[in-house]
Amino acid sequence: LDYAVDLTLVVRDPNSFWKERSASYTMVAHGKDHSFILMREPKQFHPGTLLIMNNLYWMLYPRAEKPIQLSSQQILNGDISNGDLARGNLLRHYQARLEGEEMVAQDPCWVLELTRANYIASYPRIRYWITKKKLHPRRFEYYGETERLLKTVLYEDYRKGPLGVRPMRIEVRSQSRPDETTTMTFTNLRKLDLTGMTFDLAGLTAFRDAAKGALGVDGAQATPEELAALLRSSGR
Repeated sequence: LDYAVDLTLVVRDPNSFWKERSASYTMVAHGKDHSFILMREPKQFHPGTLLIMNNLYWMLYPRAEKPIQLSSQQILNGDISNGDLARGNLLRHYQARLEGEEMVAQDPCWVLELTRANYIASYPRIRYWITKKKLHPRRFEYYGETERLLKTVLYEDYRKGPLGVRPMRIEVRSQSRPDETTTMTFTNLRKLDLTGMTFDLAGLTAFRDAAKGALGVDGAQATPEELAALLRSSGR
């Protein structure tokens, strides 16, 4: 399924100098294993674009000539790892085992233990709470190579839209930074015709360049629909 969604990411930490910072992106997804993530705010990072291709990550900055591949350490830390929580393909990369039943807030849930099924999986172990009534993902715990808990994630604000019922807010707490909270809010989830777009390194450059070329003199940024139309018309 091809779709686009706008994403705002807010990080709050009362112990930091900046207290709160925010960024906004648009994710364009081609199935479950290929995505472009276009940076929108802060404006100096637009139109930097991240390509996720079969769990490999490539970053192309606004003025860079070539993309750079991100290391596994870069992927597991910071905003990139948080953004990836919205699109991970658990079915392909993990094996599940039913552990029992627990409550999350007021929701009775099944508890699943997910273990890495192949080397592509980012985490060796995940604990997964899914609501018994509607089978909605509710809570995740992500563990590292040493079995240390890395982060806890809550999926909230489920709404029905053109792609079915989806969580529109994800809250992340890092075990190493217990006072820091990252909240991702999703808006304008819609289907998208990606005919003519390729989700590879050449397609990454074409997408970034189309976004750069479509930038208005007043700073207005093109929508994914406009960028897809530009790429189709140019045959890139």
